[in-house]
Amino acid sequence: NVGKSSLLNSIFGDERAIVSEISGTTRDSIDAVMERPSPKGSGHPSTIYRFVDTAGIRRKGKVQFGPEFFMVNRALRAIRRSDVALLILDATMGVTEQDRTLAQKIADDGRACVIVCNKWDAVVDKNTKTYSDSVKYFRQELPQVRWAPILFISAATGQRVGKIYGAVDTAVEAHRRRVPTAVLNEVLRDSILWQPPPARRNGAQAKIYYCNQVSVRPPTIVVFCNDPKLVNDNYRRYMDRKFRESLDGFEATPIRWIFRGRRAREMMRNRSMNGDPGDGGSGVSFPFPHADQ
Repeated sequence: NVGKSSLLNSIFGDERAIVSEISGTTRDSIDAVMERPSPKGSGHPSTIYRFVDTAGIRRKGKVQFGPEFFMVNRALRAIRRSDVALLILDATMGVTEQDRTLAQKIADDGRACVIVCNKWDAVVDKNTKTYSDSVKYFRQELPQVRWAPILFISAATGQRVGKIYGAVDTAVEAHRRRVPTAVLNEVLRDSILWQPPPARRNGAQAKIYYCNQVSVRPPTIVVFCNDPKLVNDNYRRYMDRKFRESLDGFEATPIRWIFRGRRAREMMRNRSMNGDPGDGGSGVSFPFPHADQ
């Protein structure tokens, strides 16, 4: 009972969904379409938003086969067909285990995400540090969507509800962003120079050659290396963090990483006369300095 239906009514200024203090009042997903005009003088066409108010999703073990089972399936299907998922939380109760499960579901489905903390007006004893401490808390408790922006709103009073539109627009743009291959490889080169891939006890070490973006929604980057098994999860998280720090515009979307193996001899055979991506066209340093070792 975090206030999803109340937020939908606040956005539209009308009773689009039934609101009750009893949890589980919403039994089915409700679609509501809004056409929002562009700012005056911008020359841009109006934007059409489709908001889907989903039913609350309980833990899988508590869901019995029947109406609630199909209700939860429709809610999960709404996540998969969305461009941006608004993860609505109760600011007075903090993060629950089910919130973490839903955050992981959003990340696995590759959806852009905005964390919306509702009932901000009900938080007591607020001071100058409450906002920053709350942001830090939600970042620590939701590492699955650590890249998602956070909004603190109140559906009851309408506080900051209007900022949802801007957050959604930014998330959609990030979700569909494409970065040139040369820029990606410059960032990859700097990341490897700063921290090379770790070596195993037997001396085996991953050698990363180059990368390129193959799709959007979400942005998907393919990294070519000698053996994907040598790139552990910690180094993949490091690469994700360095790319986000170096490239603007990925604050609200997951980045899907795909590691593919290539032999060094095959990479040498496919080299162009202008050098490899990321070497500045000098034709040296194949393809990154650590790979020559």
